[in-house]
Amino acid sequence: DKTASRPQKFFLALRKWYASLRPEMEFRCFICNGLLVGISQREVTGFYPALLDKKDDIKQMIQDFYSDKLQGKFESESYAFDVYVTADGRVKLLDFNPWGGSTLPLLFDWEELEENLKEEGKVLEFRMIESQCGVRPGMRTAVPYDYLDTSPGSGWDQFFNKANEEFRQQTMSAEAGA
Repeated sequence: DKTASRPQKFFLALRKWYASLRPEMEFRCFICNGLLVGISQREVTGFYPALLDKKDDIKQMIQDFYSDKLQGKFESESYAFDVYVTADGRVKLLDFNPWGGSTLPLLFDWEELEENLKEEGKVLEFRMIESQCGVRPGMRTAVPYDYLDTSPGSGWDQFFNKANEEFRQQTMSAEAGA
């Protein structure tokens, strides 16, 4: 029985800010039981036709990055990480994210990522928006798509539930006073 305990040390991780990152060159990678099972374009609110010709090269760069730099070197066996692919073909690590929970699977869903692991001989799947029809809705602000999670139990879900309850109470009060 493994009980959760408070770590003895905490670490603050800071990221260098780059104002000129091109959002279409950010990708989320999914590791399940130590294997790279999926790669998704991170910016899903836009279609970038120029990416289509680079898809195979980007996939190979990310696979090489994972096997050379991360595989077997991260404590967790299942997680997601975000990378940025530079114009000169270098892959830069941006962030680590937990498997499931508050991490959005973007162009996948968690069940199919787990299924990818079970299928023998399954080729790593790399998904990107391949036409204007594939664009996902999102707010056109500086807020990353990840923060738009409205699934049951999320912070936004709780906010909307409270707002709806407040609206119902106000409506009942107004009707009672009329």
